Amino acid sequence: MTILTTTTAAGVRIHLGSELLVFESDRELGFASTAVLGGGLGRGRCVVSVKVPPGYSGRDPAADIRSAALAMGWEPDVGLMTAVDLQRVRVAAAGADGVTAIAAVTAGVARPWAAGSNRGPHPGAGTINTVVVIDRGLEPAAALNLLTTVTEAKVLALLEAHVRTAGGDPASGTATDAVVVAWPFSDDRLPFGGPASAPGWAAAAAVRQALREALDAGGPLPHD
Repeated sequence: MTILTTTTAAGVRIHLGSELLVFESDRELGFASTAVLGGGLGRGRCVVSVKVPPGYSGRDPAADIRSAALAMGWEPDVGLMTAVDLQRVRVAAAGADGVTAIAAVTAGVARPWAAGSNRGPHPGAGTINTVVVIDRGLEPAAALNLLTTVTEAKVLALLEAHVRTAGGDPASGTATDAVVVAWPFSDDRLPFGGPASAPGWAAAAAVRQALREALDAGGPLPHD
């Protein structure tokens, strides 16, 4: 696997293979995520994103993610899945007031979704996976707030790209998007993660840049 980048302070290495994207750390990390494997608040050292075939319909995605990662020598604490070519992952970094964020995004938007609009039928596969690593500790509430900030940044990037649903609504994402925020677990924790805070600004700027590049890498977008 290829090492894409290493965050200086958090010490997280990003490994890219054809079937697996891995974020690993020598030190313990805190996690806040909506991932199908290891979602919620937790601690660990390894996040993976597994490539699955288009139309994947497994009944136990968490078990499938763990099995795929273990088969390649990784023991995941948090796991995502995507049908997007992992070579299309895009990584961006931003900093504010001594806080650095690195965002890695894969974007499958063939079937975009507008939250709160016409609900059905379910549009099928299509996922934007976002992993953000912050190089400072976070209080639990700040980590949850940062999940919200990252999601806001994702929506802004989609609006900027004029991505629309099949019904013509501005897309807020897809029906299966997932977000992971990771930080070095320590007693030195920042209290806030909103868009005006240092970690929030850095994460949002990195996510918007990475998602813009991931959308560009994916070819034509669903527009009006």
